Amino acid sequence: MAFRRPATILGALTILVLAGAIATPSFAQEARKLSKDELADYQTIHALVDNVIAGKQPAPADAKVTFKPHFLKSGTDIYIPYTVELEPGKLTGTPLVMYVVAIRKPAAGAPETPAPAAEGGRGGRGGRGGAPGATPVAFEDVAFITPKPDGTIQRAIELMPGDYTLYITISEKPANPKDKKAVPAKAVVSAQPLTVPDLLNGLSTSSVILAKDIQPATVQLSGQQQLEEPYTVSGYKITPSPVSSFPKSGELLWVFYIYNEKEAASGKPDVAVDYNFFRAGEDKPFVNMPSAAYNAGNLPPEFNLSAGHMVFVAQGVPLTTFNPGEYKVQMKITDKTNNQSVTRDVPFTVTP
Repeated sequence: MAFRRPATILGALTILVLAGAIATPSFAQEARKLSKDELADYQTIHALVDNVIAGKQPAPADAKVTFKPHFLKSGTDIYIPYTVELEPGKLTGTPLVMYVVAIRKPAAGAPETPAPAAEGGRGGRGGRGGAPGATPVAFEDVAFITPKPDGTIQRAIELMPGDYTLYITISEKPANPKDKKAVPAKAVVSAQPLTVPDLLNGLSTSSVILAKDIQPATVQLSGQQQLEEPYTVSGYKITPSPVSSFPKSGELLWVFYIYNEKEAASGKPDVAVDYNFFRAGEDKPFVNMPSAAYNAGNLPPEFNLSAGHMVFVAQGVPLTTFNPGEYKVQMKITDKTNNQSVTRDVPFTVTP
């Protein structure tokens, strides 16, 4: 079995840089000011979500949505690029209005209470503020979007570790609330439970992203651009695979970051990554990949953990020797400075 040589890339996720100190993304500071019409649409869709949260009306469900997030460390919080798959043909008339709000789950027994709308439009992290008795809004984003031809939309969220309810609302242009005869716009409000893992402490990794492609990114993005191109990180544009099934003639390609490894005497990390492949339902691996090392022997001289640099792993495996079926690749990441390790399992399917 042949394996593509793993890549070691000097970078810091922090929205943008190839190498350098961590710069936490701040979408709130770069929020685009909404036009008068956009602000009216935002306030209408905001009121819709608040009514759904408060139980004053059922959630509209004129289309199905599927939410697929990935979790990456970014400075002092977690950066979450995601893909929403919108059922094709159900909502028409672009641009659609997309409103996403994350509400931290309250203590047991306490209700979720909507907070007042912001006067100036999208506020980013904690943008809606709060009021006495209101549940804090951890993040909000409003966008006027045209889905890709396959019905997908990609955006990003920024949250601290913890448990949230994420409300994803996509609507045709809302009707004027003052027009009592107007037909309500078709819309969907989908409540998604979201647990944001703690990637800030102890040896950890980002989500393992199964990718279609990885290309160098030549432009440094602003916070607003980052929302629109969420999978451009650390100087690379990652195209995530929409599915976890791949043809036998294709390649299994994955990428991930290693976080919080300790510094060896060399001043560099000393990390090993081992891969085992399993057939579905079997406990014994049928093939092992050679261990990949990330240490002073192969990391760039300028690699500096204290500067926020991260090990970025990109690995590809041709699938020509795999029979069609269900598999998983198990990744064991070991910090040799203290013998701590974490394991990640990634299921995938090989098709004829």
